[in-house]
Amino acid sequence: MSTYIIENANWVKDSKITQTSLLVKDDKISAIRDRFSYYRYMRMDVSSFMMTPGHVMCDLEVPEGTDFLSIKNYYLDEFIHKGCTTVLTAFTLGYEYEFLAKLNERKTSLLNSPLDYTIGLKTSANLITPAVIRSCKRHKVPVVWIDINEIDLFKKIRWGWIKGFLYDYPITFVPFFTTNIDIKTKMKHLKIWQNTMENEKIPHLSNEIPQKEPLRLKELKKIGIYPLRGNFLVGGEISYNLYMNIEGENGAEPSAFKTDQHVLKCTMNKGKCFYLNNRGYYYPGAGEELFIQTPGYFI
Repeated sequence: MSTYIIENANWVKDSKITQTSLLVKDDKISAIRDRFSYYRYMRMDVSSFMMTPGHVMCDLEVPEGTDFLSIKNYYLDEFIHKGCTTVLTAFTLGYEYEFLAKLNERKTSLLNSPLDYTIGLKTSANLITPAVIRSCKRHKVPVVWIDINEIDLFKKIRWGWIKGFLYDYPITFVPFFTTNIDIKTKMKHLKIWQNTMENEKIPHLSNEIPQKEPLRLKELKKIGIYPLRGNFLVGGEISYNLYMNIEGENGAEPSAFKTDQHVLKCTMNKGKCFYLNNRGYYYPGAGEELFIQTPGYFI
C-alpha cells in the first residue's frame, strides 16, 4: 500500500473537528484536501472514527536501565496504549560542568526507544546560569524545567542576563515541584513564577505540564514540537490515532473530545501499526530524536 487515500476523516484539530481527506505516498502525507474525487488509488474510509495526530506526551521520568521487559511494558502501558508516538522528556543536571555528560547519558538511554523523543533539561533554580543556557542553545535543548519548591532560589535568577541569550533560540521555561507541598503554597509559588516570567518577558508556560497526557496545542507550539508533531503536515510522515466515533460528535468543540472518554482502536506511525484492537506493538529502536530548530516559531 505505497499510495492510498484516507478519506472522510473526522480530524480533531485546534478549535473544531473538520472532515478532510489525506493522500499518502510511501508513508508520507502528499496532500490534504476535502476530497480526492478523481484519484484511483486505494481508499480507506475512516468516517466511523475520530482521527487525531499521534499524541505527544511528557514524562520526566522515562525509565533508564537494561531490564528489557520492564521498559517494554512501561512504554506499552504508559504511551503506546494511549496513542502516544512522541515523548517529551528531560535529563537532570546537578552541576554545571556535567551538562554534556548528562545529556549524552540521557540520549544513550533512549537509543532503544520505540517512540520519537525530544529532550529538555530539568534542574534547580541556582543552575539557571548563562553557561547552562548557552549549552542549551548549542545542543538544541528547547525546554527547561525549573524547580520552584525553593522559591527564594528562583527569585535570585538574573533574568536580565539570561534573556540576552534567548533572542535567536527562545527556550521555553516550565515550572515543576520536586516534592508535594500544600496547595496554598503551591499556588503562591506559581503566582510568583507567572508574575516574574511575564514581567521579564521570558518564554514560559504558566503551569506544570501534566505527565503522561497528550500535550495541548499551545504547549506544542510554545516548545516548538508543532508542526513537526501533533499535526498532519504535507511532506510529513503519517502518524495518526483512530478513536471510536460517538454519534452526533462531528463538528463538536475539541473540549468535548477527551481521549480518556473514547476508545482507541488503532495507532499508525511511520508505516508501522503500534496499536490495533486492544493490543500494542513494541518496536525497539524505531524512535528518533526530534531536534527543535526554533522553539515557539508558530506561536
